[in-house]
Amino acid sequence: MADVLKGAREVFLKFGFEGASVDAIAEEAKVSKATLYAHFPSKDKLFLSVLQAECDSLSMEICRPLSSQNDARSVLEELSQRMIGLVMDDDYIRLLRVCIGAASVLPEAGEIYMGSGPTRAIRTVAQILERLHEAKSQNVQDIQGAASQFIHLSIAGVIMPRLLAVDQPVDASEHSKRAADAFLRIYAGRNNL
Repeated sequence: MADVLKGAREVFLKFGFEGASVDAIAEEAKVSKATLYAHFPSKDKLFLSVLQAECDSLSMEICRPLSSQNDARSVLEELSQRMIGLVMDDDYIRLLRVCIGAASVLPEAGEIYMGSGPTRAIRTVAQILERLHEAKSQNVQDIQGAASQFIHLSIAGVIMPRLLAVDQPVDASEHSKRAADAFLRIYAGRNNL
């Protein structure tokens, strides 16, 4: 089954959901169509399985423990750099493009992406912000809303050029500093950051 998922991943990322054929997937996976259908009864199910596996894998980058735990600025900058790194990853962008293309004919794709991507990221960032709030490094009342704002601050100006294949240089370190600065200005800590 791992070979099927790996082959399907390559074909879907190259041709998109609608452009990918079961024949091409079977050929890339080096399995027969019968073997492919024995594991996945339809191209839709196979795509959703690939999408779930990719989202789970990519979200691990955001969920890894942070180097710094106490200094709010360091925590936010590191977290922001991880998000920028994810957006700068070619496979992530290809996956997002494919998911956007598939969502109109396969709405479950959007639901999987949102649940395993942005929603999971917001939950992870919210846990980090909660710890900073408890340590009095930040004054955040609406943790979920603040987490969403921080993610947007981190990827604003980066994700759209990437999605549209506009070559725009990004200094991840500088961008993450600006995102952390803006966030800290909004949610000034009680211990003065």
